[in-house]
Amino acid sequence: MFLRGKSKCCGKKLPVEYPIVEIVIGIIFLLNYQSPINVIILSLLVFSLVFDLKYMILPDFSTYILIGLSGLLMAMNGHTGPFLLSGLGAFLFLLILHVGTKGRGMGFGDVKLAVFMGLYLGFPGIIVSFYVAFIVGAIVGVSLMIMKKAGRKTVIPFGPFLILGTVLARFIIKI
Repeated sequence: MFLRGKSKCCGKKLPVEYPIVEIVIGIIFLLNYQSPINVIILSLLVFSLVFDLKYMILPDFSTYILIGLSGLLMAMNGHTGPFLLSGLGAFLFLLILHVGTKGRGMGFGDVKLAVFMGLYLGFPGIIVSFYVAFIVGAIVGVSLMIMKKAGRKTVIPFGPFLILGTVLARFIIKI
């Protein structure tokens, strides 16, 4: 704010996502200060969301850390069996979509993120998150086509919708 949206070193205008991400991360820290693992998970989800929007890929390192942290939470809470099945089921569901569309309808990064989602949310949370992701994704896709900002062949990253579904299922719906 003091620098009026410009870099201190060169005076170049900063992208609008910088302050948005900083505000979101600040809110995450405030709302989850009692759970450091959730702070890390949510921070990685924000990173993955922005990265996928910008580069159309979910980075493996953040997804693998998310899978590891959700496995740790799962073990700490004693939910091993059902959550493992949710992770496997989510993985297989998106893998079928990935293979069925030959990678054009669903990227493999989304398939790997589904493992985290299943381990983190369990059942029925994974169903709620997928429902939210597919409905919101369809609404956004159709809206972009109506506004002539996208066509039928336009690639839209699905990771942000999966992340939105995960956050809503976990924290707002309280699954």
